[in-house]
Amino acid sequence: MNSIEPMLPVGFRAVHVTLGRRFNGESLLMLTKDIADALGASLIGDGAVDITRIVHPDDAEHDSDLAVAIFSDAVTTLDSTWARAAVVSAKRMPVPDRFASLIVIGQGRTALAILTALFDRGPPREAGVHPTAVIAPDTELGTGVSVGPFAVIGPASKIGSGTTILSHVSVGGGVVIGHNGLIHSGVRIGDRVVIGDRVIIHSNAVIGADGFSFAPELGPRMPYSSDLELKRVHSLGTVLIGHDVEIGANTTIDRATLRATRIGDGTKIDNQVQIGHNVAIGKSCLICAKVGIAGSVTIGDRVRIGGCARITDHVTIGTEAIIGGASGVF
Repeated sequence: MNSIEPMLPVGFRAVHVTLGRRFNGESLLMLTKDIADALGASLIGDGAVDITRIVHPDDAEHDSDLAVAIFSDAVTTLDSTWARAAVVSAKRMPVPDRFASLIVIGQGRTALAILTALFDRGPPREAGVHPTAVIAPDTELGTGVSVGPFAVIGPASKIGSGTTILSHVSVGGGVVIGHNGLIHSGVRIGDRVVIGDRVIIHSNAVIGADGFSFAPELGPRMPYSSDLELKRVHSLGTVLIGHDVEIGANTTIDRATLRATRIGDGTKIDNQVQIGHNVAIGKSCLICAKVGIAGSVTIGDRVRIGGCARITDHVTIGTEAIIGGASGVF
């Protein structure tokens, strides 16, 4: 039994902790029975087949490969796969005699989320603090925290147990990061930002930069003139990020002017998204790549926003709204 817990998607984080995850050198080993139990799936055949990785049926090379044939394009290749075991949909069952073990699932996307979590060992990292990391003396590190090369953590910050901070990350002063988080290389986290448990932030994201705000605002009643001075409105607030949030690479989330920019529990944000100051985003939202959200927008729970959509400032978007890709909301 191995103590390493996979990075599971929200909703599954407590399900698989006691599974038999064993290591043979560098390879992860699981039995087909354990995988079926994790999926809540039916098992046909041998439950003791050792599995080291999950693959498309065409890419199977070893007896320990588990062919994933949940969707129709993969099902058609099952007849020629080298795999002895497969995960299949009850709607598209192959001939059982072709395999030593078949794991039969219902909901495909949910099964794929659990499977990929089970076999994701995460990025390589060493336990403890790398000698080149710079950590303020009053920083509090929980048990099992990993801090990579050339990372910097500012004064009075708190890092929760089991969190991994990879190389070249900078964390400001007074920051709180929860338990079992993963902060990828190059991330920048500003002062006083609060981040919940099990949050994943991908490379080069910036959390807590200043908002884009100047006075006076230019508009139809205030045309530009050469002697007009634009005075910077300073961002004194912060960013509050809930639990189980994922933030994509090169995404930027600006701090609020006086209070907090907020991201709700379970929300997933893709790459290259811009979230302006004072924005409040609800729970379990999906925001695709290159979305731009201007300041002081309020977004409800379970909202879906397609890629390259643009939302102007001070707009309210209700719960479970769907905004198509490249849309403009004014």
